Amino acid sequence: MSYASDIKNRIDGDSTAKQVRAVIYARVSTDNDSQKESCANQVEMAKNYISVHSNIHLVDIFIDDGISGKSDYNRPEYNRMLSAVEAGRIDLIIVKAMSRLNRDEYNSLGLINLLRENEATVLTLEDNCIHDFEDRRERIFNSIKFAMDADYVSDQSEKGRMTHQLRCERKELSAKDCSFGYDWHRDSKIITINEDQAAIILRIFEDYVYRNGTPASIQRALDLEGISLCSRSISNIIQDERYIGKFYINKKGSKLGAGKAKSKRFMNPKEKWVLVERPDLRIIDDDLFEMAQRIHQTRITVYSSPGKDVIQARFQGTHNYAGKIFCPICGKPYRFDYADRKKTVPIYRIGNHRDCPNPVSRINEQDLEEITKKALKTTIDQQEDVCISLERILTECVEASQNSGDEINKMKKQLASKEKQIDSLIDALSEGGLNEVAKERIKTKINKITEETDRLTTAIKDKEANKLDDSYVTEKLVSIKAAIADLRNFTSIDRDRILNYIERIELPPNGDIEILLKTGKVITIKTQNNNNFSDEDSVGKNGNQDVPY
Repeated sequence: MSYASDIKNRIDGDSTAKQVRAVIYARVSTDNDSQKESCANQVEMAKNYISVHSNIHLVDIFIDDGISGKSDYNRPEYNRMLSAVEAGRIDLIIVKAMSRLNRDEYNSLGLINLLRENEATVLTLEDNCIHDFEDRRERIFNSIKFAMDADYVSDQSEKGRMTHQLRCERKELSAKDCSFGYDWHRDSKIITINEDQAAIILRIFEDYVYRNGTPASIQRALDLEGISLCSRSISNIIQDERYIGKFYINKKGSKLGAGKAKSKRFMNPKEKWVLVERPDLRIIDDDLFEMAQRIHQTRITVYSSPGKDVIQARFQGTHNYAGKIFCPICGKPYRFDYADRKKTVPIYRIGNHRDCPNPVSRINEQDLEEITKKALKTTIDQQEDVCISLERILTECVEASQNSGDEINKMKKQLASKEKQIDSLIDALSEGGLNEVAKERIKTKINKITEETDRLTTAIKDKEANKLDDSYVTEKLVSIKAAIADLRNFTSIDRDRILNYIERIELPPNGDIEILLKTGKVITIKTQNNNNFSDEDSVGKNGNQDVPY
């Protein structure tokens, strides 16, 4: 008698027979609402079967919800069940159908071999059958069924590809194109803007662009308000073109795997992406998005390097000039270090510089700070011309607002004339003797003139509110000059000041220092040779030199 027949006899036998150790396995391949109850139904069916068979002892329940049966590597509960079978803790697996266990011929045969080795079997509820995998006829039947299941998966995959191709041709969005800031409506299959989340998106961009925010600082501010977004998500939001109404589909492709071979998902080249423009789903304007991208590019701390794809500066953001100092020839960054063992002389040093003709290998942080102060103060001292230009612009604004007085008087006269027209029409309406048609015409005309008076009243209020006096120019210039004076009188250089003003610092071979400001202006600091430097001081590692001051 086969072990499967023994298990069947123990299930159908009296209560004195040895109990059958059973587990329930349930699976569906999609997580949409229409099938989500399927796993629960499968488990309920199995429990009902166990309830009328007292010799079955339920050991465990394994559920893989929303996972395809075409492979086994990504099904945690299935693999946990296999471990229990291999450990000899299971006699029977109860499932709705064999297809719930696998839809791949290779994996199905692997499961059967494992069950035979450990003398366990499967009960399928759809036909109330306890399978005997030692029976030759059942093995042939199962092999045919496994091949049909594998073909079903392949057919479904092909249909999915055809559906996706059609969606690309029609430029249709689906649920997977919906992200934070949007809602997917399953019934109508459309995406709409989530107003509450859209307000958070707008705030993220404004903090990043206008308030010098970083993903980490924005995350901390949102956390205080109970809004949970990680800094990585915020960084992705800042770069996502969906928020200006540009959705890309067909960004990824896939290849169906079989057996132990994993199905492959890969990124398609950008020329294969399909752009779906949806101005109705725009959350921020193009200008704000473009400014955010420019700021993002300036903050990137991964740089090109000969012989490597990328190299990243260590201590990024920890030290004042981290990620800001570069060799203009090879493009490598200078990294923070100390010139002595006691770590009392901070410097910025470049490593692996033998192949570069630039002899400058390091610069003292104290010297760099003095040079930066000088450069920034020189730049701020040149802002007097800006104040003169600004004064002229503000004066013109005041004059333009004051010259609007004639226009306001003209609008007030129009308002008074229209109010008289309304009074005359009301008198005509109250005199009587008019038929219904005439009354309706007069009422329509009164409503139209009333709308015009409302618009005139609003326009007059706006112009009067925007009217400026001469003191406006004086007050604004005083506040601007005070701000410039505050900037000019700084005594120390900190990380925020460097990030706000300095784009890049380069150390060319001639010993000069070139500072590129955020405004696009380049300041070149000429160095002077210092004869007091010893050979040890003026020559760094690998024979490269320091910048002499």
